Amino acid sequence: MSATSQTQDPLLKIEGLHLSFGARSVLNGIDLNVMQGEVVVLIGASGSGKTSLLRCINLLNAPRSGRITIGTEKIYDSGPDAGAAPGKQAGTNQIPLRDVNRIRSETGMVFQQFNLFPHMTALENVMEGPVTVKGQDAAKVKEEALSLLAQMGLEGHENKYPRQLSGGQQQRVAIARASAMHPKVMLFDEPTSALDPELVGEVMKAMTQLAKSGMTMVIVTHELGFAFEIADRVIFLDEGRIAEDGPANEVLLHPTHDRLKSFVGRFHETANLLRPFLESSG
Repeated sequence: MSATSQTQDPLLKIEGLHLSFGARSVLNGIDLNVMQGEVVVLIGASGSGKTSLLRCINLLNAPRSGRITIGTEKIYDSGPDAGAAPGKQAGTNQIPLRDVNRIRSETGMVFQQFNLFPHMTALENVMEGPVTVKGQDAAKVKEEALSLLAQMGLEGHENKYPRQLSGGQQQRVAIARASAMHPKVMLFDEPTSALDPELVGEVMKAMTQLAKSGMTMVIVTHELGFAFEIADRVIFLDEGRIAEDGPANEVLLHPTHDRLKSFVGRFHETANLLRPFLESSG
């Protein structure tokens, strides 16, 4: 999706990231650069560290060591007392607690569950962050929120409460809500996993439109067909390490790692079934 020059500095830079939960090591030295406007998809078996990595970027997990930089701001640096929770001033480079919410607003996150405020309408959910957290003018925020909901295909649903919306509609409200904060990076943690199969497509379409707009995105998904269509790069995580990293057609169609070959097996079976149709229609 992205035509960004690789000579530019990365928008998101992760260096030597380690994360443990008790005695269990979850991330084992992650190094990752994401360029402005790039769409990076993380794949891997359950427990490989995909969601944990997203949560580190959003300061929901506290790494044991490493560095995370967004733009020119170092949002996490293990410092001399590595492992303390973000904002606790564990080391000289740790960020103050007051900055955590500001930084999270620059890394909009869309979760598996929609996490909408049930007592607010779709419009109010989208407006809440810019008005309450950023203190922006409500009238201007409302205008943009209506536009974002329309872009998500939700025109006419602005005044409905979450309980009145389908799962796919709720997830699109969640995407609009995250977009309203104008984040530098959008993080998606299995955004379609809680949806009925017939609702998955509408959320994927909304995410594809967001990618085409130039939004920098890091996506965790098991939908390999979607990864193939949307990703500039696909990264395969295995036991907390990056085992393969490259363009979608290379990683998904020509894997070299044994675990990845097994992981994408079903995708290959589907691709082989579709290939005669694709060739004839092309």
